[in-house]
Amino acid sequence: MSLLNLTELCLKLVVDMFIKYGKDSLEFTLKKIDILATDRIMEPLKIEKILQILNNEAILMEGIEEVIEKSNKSLIILPDITRKSGAEIFLPYLFNIFEQYNKDFNIIFAIGTHRNLTIEEKKQILTEDLFNKYHHKIIDHNPDDLDNHFYYGKTRNNTPILINNAYTKADTIIPIGSVSYHYFCGFGGGRKLIIPGIASRKTALHNHKLVLDETNRCKNIYATTGNLKNNPVHSDIVEAVMIARRGKTFFSINTILNDDNKVVDLVCGDLFTSHIEACEKLKQYTTIEVEKKYDNVVVSAGGFPKDINMVQSQKSIDRIKNIVKDGGNIFFFAECIDGYGNDYFRDFFDISSSKEMFEILLQDYQINKQTAFNLKTITERFNCYLYSSFSKEDTERMGFKKLNSIGEMTEIIGDSNVAFVPISYNYFFKVKD
Repeated sequence: MSLLNLTELCLKLVVDMFIKYGKDSLEFTLKKIDILATDRIMEPLKIEKILQILNNEAILMEGIEEVIEKSNKSLIILPDITRKSGAEIFLPYLFNIFEQYNKDFNIIFAIGTHRNLTIEEKKQILTEDLFNKYHHKIIDHNPDDLDNHFYYGKTRNNTPILINNAYTKADTIIPIGSVSYHYFCGFGGGRKLIIPGIASRKTALHNHKLVLDETNRCKNIYATTGNLKNNPVHSDIVEAVMIARRGKTFFSINTILNDDNKVVDLVCGDLFTSHIEACEKLKQYTTIEVEKKYDNVVVSAGGFPKDINMVQSQKSIDRIKNIVKDGGNIFFFAECIDGYGNDYFRDFFDISSSKEMFEILLQDYQINKQTAFNLKTITERFNCYLYSSFSKEDTERMGFKKLNSIGEMTEIIGDSNVAFVPISYNYFFKVKD
């Protein structure tokens, strides 16, 4: 994937560059700037094309209508409010098929270990019309209610496989999610909607702890953004789902979204094969190579819901760390209207260094403590400025310096080289060899 013509782009955008921030945007101007974006036009798919793919282009599977027709009870798994999927455009079609064949189904949101969704958030995901019509089909997942989970055994890494009973009772599983980059699982979507999406907290904790390399006292080198090969977290999830898949039919729907959260591509069918193909397609759409590392990078998490809290937002700053010089400046824009996003994440910043955090994680692993550890490694390595709704005290607890205004940022940058990443969450950045 090539970069846009940076000189031409800078001339066009020097007076009207915008940073997405929450549900709004901020305007700024810098004279010497490289804008990192792809030259690929990502036009939304028309509904007719989406339905064609669902029925005629499924990988190693029959079309979705045939799958539903043969089902007895289906479970539709959707992402929570922190991730868009684009499903609202084709969900009415799926629901119509269920009604046409008089087939039973339920809906569950893959909250993993995140907080429960509000009614308004469920309406945002499903649309208000679909929520009003099918709200009685919704099953709420509680990762701590072990009585409502079925135990399938353990993986070779001793991860206990405990999945919501709604999964156990269904013979047909339809995970729907966008394929996106994940900072230690490689990619989100697909198998991850099941584990940790609708699994117990105990399952998620054991699985995610595999990100830690105890021997070398660091994050596992293969548990990184955009990598599935030898990734211990990914491999463990795959093994767990394989153990728990007996007697079930999976029809996975993997969407690829553009910056406006519209579906620009879709891969469906076999749970694992379709996900891998979707991951490869995402790389083709979104890889950005740069010639050099930068002294300064201005980056947005991408606005709401990507910057709903810092647990989610930190994924975006992690995405661009490889294109910043050690000791360089990162100017990060993330509103974080929900604050930290998790008490474990918030409280772990009482620990002063990432080295100490790591040792504690080995003894008392928590997913969002590990997230805090990951962020701390970044704020220790770079000068990280944060423009957000956080107070100065909370900003500094995380290792950031509070950025109070656009003007303050431009003064710090001065005449040194700078890159602007309008939305980092959707892209994969690398320095050319």
